[in-house]
Amino acid sequence: MTNFYQSSTKTKGFTLIEVMVVIALIGIIATMVQYNFSGKRPEDTLKDASFRFAAIFESAANYGLLNNMELGLIIQNNSYQFWGYDGVKWSEIPQQAWLSNHELPEGVEVTLTLDDLPIEEPLLFDSSTFTEQTNEYLSFDEIEAKKTELIIPQVYLLSGGEITPFSLTFHFSEQASLYGDLADLAYRVTGIYTIPLTIEGPTLNDK
Repeated sequence: MTNFYQSSTKTKGFTLIEVMVVIALIGIIATMVQYNFSGKRPEDTLKDASFRFAAIFESAANYGLLNNMELGLIIQNNSYQFWGYDGVKWSEIPQQAWLSNHELPEGVEVTLTLDDLPIEEPLLFDSSTFTEQTNEYLSFDEIEAKKTELIIPQVYLLSGGEITPFSLTFHFSEQASLYGDLADLAYRVTGIYTIPLTIEGPTLNDK
């Protein structure tokens, strides 16, 4: 009787990974709710975009750490997304829509600044892995042309928790700035080797 009682009262505890995943998801949801209730002032638009990016970036870094996965951040003028490295190539991460392409609000652009320190080229980023898998019948010019089509992230989130240093400045486009005094508004998100990221704004001393 005692054994039955003891066995029936045993509960399965949560693992550290499960707890961290839940925390990351709560952070994303809380961030999204914050943006839904944000104001419509120009500075609020930039603030929301920069804080949303920081929340997603930090969650992505934790995701890569928990899943032992190398991630890369691909940034364009008005969008960004996170891709994973499968040992051969960079590609979108299956069943993780929250890491897919994120469009910036209309009129908002980003400017990326990377650390001046050179990044060594380990096997993860070695371009020779591409040539080994290329059809041997392709000409040299065709191989070089295909290399330019490779996805090359600008910022790396390594599986050990490290990130390559960067700063991403959110500002209004030149065209959008013509409709108001928006040129001096900007938020800058900075990452130095690890999370959390730092955020400055709505004006920057160097602008």
